[in-house]
Amino acid sequence: MTRAVDCQKITRIWIRTPNWLGDFVMATASFARIRSAFPNAHVTAGMRPYLRELASGNDYFDEIVETPRGGGLSGLVRQVRGMKRRRFDLAIVLPNSPATGLVPFLARVPLRLGYKQGRPFMMNLGKSADVRRHWWNRRSGPRRHPNPMPEYYHNLLDELGIPPGGTHPELVVTDEDDRLVGKHLASLGISEEQKLLLLVVGANFGASKLWMPERFSAIARHFQDKHGMRALVLVGPAEIELGERIAKDGDAMALTRPVLPLNALKAVVKRGALMVTGDTGPRHLGNAFDLPVVCLMGPNDPNYTNYCMEHTALIRKDLECSPCQRKICPLGHQRCMKDITVEEVALAGEQLLGLPQ
Repeated sequence: MTRAVDCQKITRIWIRTPNWLGDFVMATASFARIRSAFPNAHVTAGMRPYLRELASGNDYFDEIVETPRGGGLSGLVRQVRGMKRRRFDLAIVLPNSPATGLVPFLARVPLRLGYKQGRPFMMNLGKSADVRRHWWNRRSGPRRHPNPMPEYYHNLLDELGIPPGGTHPELVVTDEDDRLVGKHLASLGISEEQKLLLLVVGANFGASKLWMPERFSAIARHFQDKHGMRALVLVGPAEIELGERIAKDGDAMALTRPVLPLNALKAVVKRGALMVTGDTGPRHLGNAFDLPVVCLMGPNDPNYTNYCMEHTALIRKDLECSPCQRKICPLGHQRCMKDITVEEVALAGEQLLGLPQ
């Protein structure tokens, strides 16, 4: 049952943000909704340290507290003490883990909103997600009935009885970040007028999401040779070697030294003309800036990210084993990615841009 909250009585709010880049971006519409519903409240966000740069430029939060992974008992005690000192009226916990719910519970925050499965006594506001398989069932496909993550977060906020919100991601590129990225690209010989093809070639989730490196290289050559674009390969810190190999084989440029921090990555994505990517975090940066995106969907269920698709071409193979939601292909063939061809990816990108084929 929805429990209306008197917004006038809420003066201090804790938001525990999602831990992953893509989930964080998909939650930004919910951050905006919270700020709109509680305009006079002091809002503190707890987040992974690397996400701080992603939040730069927005006004969702008055304060950011870094919540690094791990830390053991001493880390838990520090977080609880810090939360007690801030005297929050309301904690909104977007991740589903028991650990993220335990902190506001131990800190005795009066109102604690979150999904309740696995932590029913920690959350005194919220609901249970619609689960399609329990922990004792054989692992096959998603655990819960998949609906888009922006809706998943909004469904939780509905329990507060606050006005509804949209689903479009909301990110900001500061003038300083845009200027620094422009200067960096110019130092690489890339002009402001150059149309940029952005290739996102890695995936923190696991190997099952990866498209073949030689095919990314072929896409780079195709759009450069046929359409005069400049291909940039975007990677995370663990993907430098992979990105540089793809760039070398595709006559592209790898933005690897240095690897771009998230504030700079936002600025690059905003400048892009087309992105080709797996179902990974930077895809959602493309959504935030309405960038045309060709998304190669492998083992994951597309319903989790079925939002703001107006500028997205989703390429997915409807196999009997998909979606498996596994980090490594359990059958060893990875057909969900291998069956995606260079030709269909190139065609999808050209159609998004209205280019001759």
